[in-house]
This record gives sequence, C-alpha cells and structure tokens, in this order.
Amino acid sequence: MSSVAERVSWKFAVLLTFVLGTVVLVAAQENMVRVGVAAMQNQAGRAIQGTVERDRLVQSLNRMKPDRKTHVQVQGVALQGTTGNEVSDEAASQKCAYVLFTTLTELRSADEPYQRVPGTAQTGPTGQWSTPGGPRAQQPDPEYRVTVEYRLYRVGDSSAVAGAPFSQQVAMNEVDAVSQVMDRIASQVADYVKKGPPAMRE
Repeated sequence: MSSVAERVSWKFAVLLTFVLGTVVLVAAQENMVRVGVAAMQNQAGRAIQGTVERDRLVQSLNRMKPDRKTHVQVQGVALQGTTGNEVSDEAASQKCAYVLFTTLTELRSADEPYQRVPGTAQTGPTGQWSTPGGPRAQQPDPEYRVTVEYRLYRVGDSSAVAGAPFSQQVAMNEVDAVSQVMDRIASQVADYVKKGPPAMRE
C-alpha cells in the first residue's frame, strides 16, 4: 500500500513541478520585450565589422537583469536584413517590439583631427587626449576616440523613440574600443525599454 502511495506522491510532485515551471515560463515570456538589432553601419573608414558589433550589442542586452519593480526583461535578437525595410519586416516576423540601428561615425587615434559632434554624450573620463609622457603614454594600445550613433524605433513606427550619439575616448584596440561604446548603448536601450509603455511589453 505504501508503495502505491509513494508512486502517487511522486507523480503528483512531478506534475506540480511541471505546472509551476510552465507558470514561471509563461510569466517570464509575458514580461519579455524583444529588441531586434541590425548590423552596425560603419562610416568611420576603419575595418570594424558591423555584424560583430551587432552580436556584441545583442549579448550585452541579453546580460541585462530584469527590472526590479516590473520584472521586464529585455531580449536582444540579431537581425540579418541589410535595408531598413528588410530589418523592419524581419523584426516584425521575430515578434520584436523595438528595432535598434547603430552607426559608427568616428574612430580615430590621437594624432587625427577631431571635430566634436553637437549633442554627443561624452562617456569617457575627460574630453582631452593624454599628453605625451603622461600616465597613459606607456600603454601598449593607442588611444582612440569612438562615436556611435543609435536610433531605437518601435516596430511599425517610423519615428525614433530614443537615440543619441555616444562618444568615448579610451586606450585599447579599435574593436574593443567600439565594443565598449556598444555596451553603453545596450544599457541605455535596456533602461528605456524597461520603462516603456506597458502596451509595448506584450
């Protein structure tokens, strides 16, 4: 008799675990907001691959923690489209609420001329290059200034809901310098999406 009771109890425990897991999964999906990410456009004349930076941005978005109050979780989705229409159609088919475009507009070393872009968010420690013989002079990597513009759109809407150039000045290789700015953009986008209108979270 006890054997029968144990089997029933075990089956009930398995069923309860399955049901609870399903409820948690459904709740997580309801609080998931998908952001389609297009390949980065490169206008800086440097050998930086747009698909690599797109994938970096997707990974950064997927590492973001859910919002503490709303529990909204952002999920990045890599899009393959090469034109605006292709990207928008793909984002819709992937059930994305938003689509994100980025453009590398500046990537230059300290000895190249610089003209500040109005409205650019400076995320580095200062706006000045290191001086010769200064504390950064002996670093193995040259110092680069990176500027990336981004535009975030709701799927089906042609008006950008967020976006501003991000600029940073760092001493590291070109790819890592750009990737660091992409991480900043991911953080900014995630913050916006988590606080977005409830209708866009479905």
